Amino acid sequence: MNKEEKEGIYQKITPIIREMIKDERDLISVLSTVSCELFHAFDHWNWVGFYRRVDKQTLKVGPYQGEHGCLTIDINRGVCGSCVRKKSILIINDVSKEKTHIACSLETQSEMVLPIISNSGTVMAVFDIDSTQISAFDSTDQDYLSNIVDWIRPIYEQHTIHQLESVCVNEYA
Repeated sequence: MNKEEKEGIYQKITPIIREMIKDERDLISVLSTVSCELFHAFDHWNWVGFYRRVDKQTLKVGPYQGEHGCLTIDINRGVCGSCVRKKSILIINDVSKEKTHIACSLETQSEMVLPIISNSGTVMAVFDIDSTQISAFDSTDQDYLSNIVDWIRPIYEQHTIHQLESVCVNEYA
């Protein structure tokens, strides 16, 4: 896919995603919508989804679109774990050459992972996209997907605050 085709898809789909999630405050609805819309927008993407940080060491899958992903990832393993540790976007052009890649699908040739970082600097989740093509991801993807992560971040952070408040209230009940 050339740059113009890719930009055309993003220019078509990102306003749709933005409009769909703009007033939504339910995190699962937002993550599901983003995963679904992007998965169906790009024919060469075989997995689009999120790994949520459930404790200091653990990522759990979902929501996502595509074949089954790993249910649990220790942050010391895989590209997603590396994204958490480095707190930076990772683009893997050829996963067969990446020692830390966890092969959930043999069709995956390249991968991009973006961290969702709270205002306090904690990685709350990662946004993971896999492709059946070598070198499928570039700065165009990084720019558009980073914007989507920016839309998700406040919803994710608010959800996390509510979870913590709920745990604290129940702890003293």
